[in-house]
Amino acid sequence: MKYKLIPALVASIFAAQIPAVYADATQDLIDALVTKGVLTEDEGALLGKGRASEKKSEGTVSNKLELVSPDGKSTMKVGGRVQLDYRYFDADPQSTEEESEFNIRRAYLGVEGKYNEYIGYKLTGSFSGSTILDEAYLNLEYFEPAQFTFGQFKTSMSLEERTSSRFLNFTERSYVNNAGITEGKDTGVALHGSPTKGFNYSLAVVNGYGQNNGTSDSSDDSLAYIGHVDVDLATMNKWEGKVFHIGASAKMQDIDVSNYMSTVKMEQSSIGKGYKFYAASANSGVTETDLRTFGGELAFANGPWKVQGEYATTNFDSNLDDQDVKAYYVEAAWLITGENYSDSYKSKSMGGKFDRIKPNSNFNPENGKGIGAWEVALGYSKFDASDITESSAGYDITAAMANEAKTWRAGLKWILDPNTRIMLSYVDTDYDVTGNTSSYTGPLDEQAINIRTQFDF
Repeated sequence: MKYKLIPALVASIFAAQIPAVYADATQDLIDALVTKGVLTEDEGALLGKGRASEKKSEGTVSNKLELVSPDGKSTMKVGGRVQLDYRYFDADPQSTEEESEFNIRRAYLGVEGKYNEYIGYKLTGSFSGSTILDEAYLNLEYFEPAQFTFGQFKTSMSLEERTSSRFLNFTERSYVNNAGITEGKDTGVALHGSPTKGFNYSLAVVNGYGQNNGTSDSSDDSLAYIGHVDVDLATMNKWEGKVFHIGASAKMQDIDVSNYMSTVKMEQSSIGKGYKFYAASANSGVTETDLRTFGGELAFANGPWKVQGEYATTNFDSNLDDQDVKAYYVEAAWLITGENYSDSYKSKSMGGKFDRIKPNSNFNPENGKGIGAWEVALGYSKFDASDITESSAGYDITAAMANEAKTWRAGLKWILDPNTRIMLSYVDTDYDVTGNTSSYTGPLDEQAINIRTQFDF
C-alpha cells in the first residue's frame, strides 16, 4: 500500500502545480494511473475531487475574453468592434461632390461585466477620429422589475437606436435617428425593468444635450425626461419563431437656446454622403423653447422574414413660433439562408431590440459546406423639417440647406460567422425645400454606395 501511495502523492503534487488551463490534462493523467493500476479508483476519485476544488478556487478565463472570479459572482469581459467603410457618392447637379473614400466608421474597445453578482458595469471608448468616452455606467440589477442605471448610457427612445450599429439592417441608421428627434447616449440616471417576460419600461433623467455634454446651468433650460415602454406579444404568448414588437417613447425638456443649438447639432445628415438638410438657428427674439418628442415603433418577424418601422416627431414650441420636425422609416429583410430573426431578438429592461445573427453554418471554405448567413433588405425613410424655413419666426435655416429628404435603400449582407460580416448598401436620396426654393443651392439628389467590413468581439 505504501508503494502505491508514493505515485499518488507525486500525482497530487503535480496536479497542485498545474495551472487551471491544464486541468483536463491533469485529469487525464489521474485516469491513466487508475487504468494502469497504480491508483485505485477511490484514490483517483479523491485526487480528481481535490483538483476540481482547486480549479473552482482559482477562477477561470473563458474563450470569450472573459475573467470570472473564484466564486463566479464577478466577471469582466473585454469587447470591441472595428468597421471599415468604403463610400462612393454622386450628387446631381454634377460638381466636386462626387467622391470616394475609405473610412474607419467606428473603432470601439471596452470592458463590461458584473461585480458581486448584482452590480453591472460598462466602460467603452471610441477611437475613430478623436478619442472620446462612449459609455460609462453602473447598473444595479438585483431586482429585475426595477433596476437603476447611473452614468453615460444609451437611452431607450428608438428601436433602431437601441440596436447596436453592429446589427443594423443597413450600414447607417434612418432619419429617425436625428439628434433633434431621438436622444441617443447621454448622462444621467434611469429606472428600468421587466415586470413580466416580454414587457419592458424605462424612465430616464439626463442632461438632454447629447453624449459627453452637460447642461448650460441656464435658468431657461431643464434636464430631459425620457420615458419608454414596449411589449413583445410573441414572447408573452410563447409564439415560437416569431416577434411581435410594439413600443412608444416620449421626451420632454425646456432647452436653453444657445446651448442647445451649439451642442445638439440641429442638422440631419443624409444616409449617403452626409449633406446637411437643415442647419437651424434661433432668431434673436427666441428666449425660451419647450421641446416635446413622441415616437412609436413596430417590428414583426416570422422565421427568416422581418419588417420594422418607426415614426417620431419633435415639437419646438418657442415664444415666437411652434414648429415640428418629423421622420419615419419602413424596412423589410429576408435571411436567404433560413436563419430565424426571433433567435436574435432580445427583450431586455431598457427595451427590446434585435441583436446578433448566428449563421446556420459559419463560413468554412475547407469543407465546402459553410457559407455563412446571407440577408437582403429594402428600406424607405423620410425626413421632414418643412416647418423650419428661411423666414421662420422661431428657428430658421440658411438658403443652402434643404429641409426635406426621401431615401430608398437596398442592402446585401454576408454574415461569415457571428462576429464577422460584410455589408453592401445602395442609397438613393431626393432632396426638397420649403420656404426657400428660389435661393436653394444644394443638391437635388444623391446616389451612394456603402461597403462595410466589420469584426467585433
